Amino acid sequence: MPPPSRISIVETGDELLITNPPRTSDFRTGFVLIGAAIVAYTGYMGLRDTSSATVTSGTLGLLAFVAIIALFTYFLGKDFIWLVFGKETLRLTHAAAVRDIRGSLLNRSPLPLKGHLKVEILDHTYPTDEAGLSEVIRLTNANGVLVFGRELSRPEAEAVASAIEHFIGRLNLSWR
Repeated sequence: MPPPSRISIVETGDELLITNPPRTSDFRTGFVLIGAAIVAYTGYMGLRDTSSATVTSGTLGLLAFVAIIALFTYFLGKDFIWLVFGKETLRLTHAAAVRDIRGSLLNRSPLPLKGHLKVEILDHTYPTDEAGLSEVIRLTNANGVLVFGRELSRPEAEAVASAIEHFIGRLNLSWR
């Protein structure tokens, strides 16, 4: 089965490389940009206002205000960085499976491929998912668990699982 056009599945003689770019939509991009503008404007106006009737009049109020702005900035920034710079890759060789995520703090997860490998498609919901974009691939063996597939649709997840099973079967590794 050929891979869907958004993801890339490339198999060479001794390596399988699966690339999962972020799923972009105009609504999501607009939401992040408008949200960031609102947070920036609110932060600017709140820190600039020095009247005694504002939240920033006391030290505790100022810290609470800055904490709230920082929290919104973190979540909007994280989604913005994923939309603009993000990319998830899964590289399988005869020795290991390695998941790399660009646009995230946790960027590399290895799993040695020794023994039985189980490939599963799971339902996993991300907070920013649209309907039908909740499939995740989980690779499990005695050495641990590796999860791949942020925002995959069901056909994309099936294509990824099929490519992994084909690659592992071709390398004569055991999987279930």
